[in-house]
Amino acid sequence: MHSTHLGQTTSIQELARGADYPARVLAAIVEISLAKDPPALLEGLMRATESIGASASVFTAAIPEDGSRPSCFSVFACHPAFAHEQSNRDALLDNPWWHFAQTHRKPGTNHEMQLQHAADAASMEVARQYGFRSCLVVPTMSGTEPARQEMLCLGSECEDDFEGSEARVVRALARSLASELHDWLTGHLRRQLLGTTQLRESDIRLLAMERRGLGTKEIAGLTGLSLASINSRFQRINTYMNCTNRKDSARRAAAYGLLEPL
Repeated sequence: MHSTHLGQTTSIQELARGADYPARVLAAIVEISLAKDPPALLEGLMRATESIGASASVFTAAIPEDGSRPSCFSVFACHPAFAHEQSNRDALLDNPWWHFAQTHRKPGTNHEMQLQHAADAASMEVARQYGFRSCLVVPTMSGTEPARQEMLCLGSECEDDFEGSEARVVRALARSLASELHDWLTGHLRRQLLGTTQLRESDIRLLAMERRGLGTKEIAGLTGLSLASINSRFQRINTYMNCTNRKDSARRAAAYGLLEPL
């Protein structure tokens, strides 16, 4: 899902010096939670990106499914040509932005991206042509063992626009935006999975126990169910979740937000 090119007339650093800058950006960020569907989310991301002063942005999440390679959910508030080029999973998950997001907890700029191969440099050069002359990558994870990995990347037409004294404000706002996008996606994926499976609340509780690393005997002690009943219920859950084992089912449930409090 992508938008038209946003364009940029003033540097982010200059905008961030304004006294009302944080309030204006936050006003756009809080609207993210009101998005009813992915197209509305794209509109919200465009508004937030423009309010920050960025020329482009990309939000990507890698979602484990059945123990194999993950699926991707991506929103491109950028030039459609760049969105088209990056719209397949391999391109998204094999670039310096994503590699940085996988190995870091804090945001980082293009100066912190490690270019290990010629393909990495080529990827960054293509991005520079489409509004990411400088960029800020914000990793988004939840918990110590995240089932779903996410990344928000903001781009600017201006060199070093995410450096300097104003960068602290911009980074804080970018992290807030990434957090809102994470929360929205969690709710969206949860509704999507519950709508396509027959999981009951008791099934979700079993998946949560499995995710905590509890064995069958420990689960039996907590629930009062027999070992055979627990194994049988997990077999049924695995079928609903389209997974081959309970560990993958619990991991997919976590990735889709089923195990997070409402």
